[in-house]
Amino acid sequence: MLRHLYRRSSLAAMSAAATSAVAYATACEPKSPAPVSTGVATESILLKDGRRLAFRTEGDADGVAVYALHGMGSSSLTWTTRPSKPLSTLVSGVKLIAVDRPGYGDSSDPPAGYSYSQFAADLAQLADALGTPTFCVAGHSSGGPYALATAAVLRERVLACAAIGSDPPYVHPRVPAELRQHDMAYEIGGADGFFGVDPVVKFEKWRQSSLASGVPAKVHAWKGGAIGFVFDFNLERLPWSFKLEDISLGRKLTFWVGEKDYDSMKIGAPWMQSMVPGSIVEVVPGGDHGFKSKPEHLKAILERLRDQAMSS
Repeated sequence: MLRHLYRRSSLAAMSAAATSAVAYATACEPKSPAPVSTGVATESILLKDGRRLAFRTEGDADGVAVYALHGMGSSSLTWTTRPSKPLSTLVSGVKLIAVDRPGYGDSSDPPAGYSYSQFAADLAQLADALGTPTFCVAGHSSGGPYALATAAVLRERVLACAAIGSDPPYVHPRVPAELRQHDMAYEIGGADGFFGVDPVVKFEKWRQSSLASGVPAKVHAWKGGAIGFVFDFNLERLPWSFKLEDISLGRKLTFWVGEKDYDSMKIGAPWMQSMVPGSIVEVVPGGDHGFKSKPEHLKAILERLRDQAMSS
């Protein structure tokens, strides 16, 4: 009994700490960082609360709509196949809508108290604006939970889902202890994780490094500040606002993971699959965390989503 009480109190403390970090980041993050010009062209809509949600579209205009959600510290550009190969020549019958998630690229910052479920509501507004009553979702890395939330919350609209190297719910009471031990917070932050570290200051240093790199996807991602990164990091370590068990896609939900991905993803993928009856795990031989950026793997992911949507 004491062990259970300790576990619950520990989880509560972790959740409270993460909640405080999100609130702190919201209060302390500079709202108007020095503007960064990237030359990246995006479209956008205004959400009902006045925030802007930006996106880029590639592929066949009349194809199956796939909303693609980038990972932490990335942007909509991570899904592009240009200039080497237009998406329509890589895979037919797919209209890819790559979103700048809130806090990244040309999208507005997320509001205080933002959750995965609130993102699903934002995406529903975008889907309405683009005339896609039903669609597929794909999320890479930290974008995985956002895709899974959309599948859980918008059950009548989502036809198929791909969670690619997705972060798992680190504080879920039933995750294996091994998964918690391999939480990226400790693999990146050291033995004490990020305790004693100001997240805004830490991630702003990463932002400056990314801006200096000149890599278009990274520069575009961080152009508006570090708040998107801070929110992602903390939301992953709070109790998620939706239940994996509420996803009803069965085999139309695939957890893709690279054979050489981070341990947290390799442990998390089969565990999350076990929570969604009928879903499947696809292990990519030799794949690292960024395997989806290779044309052959992106093609396989999008073709599966397209075929699953067309069989609905």
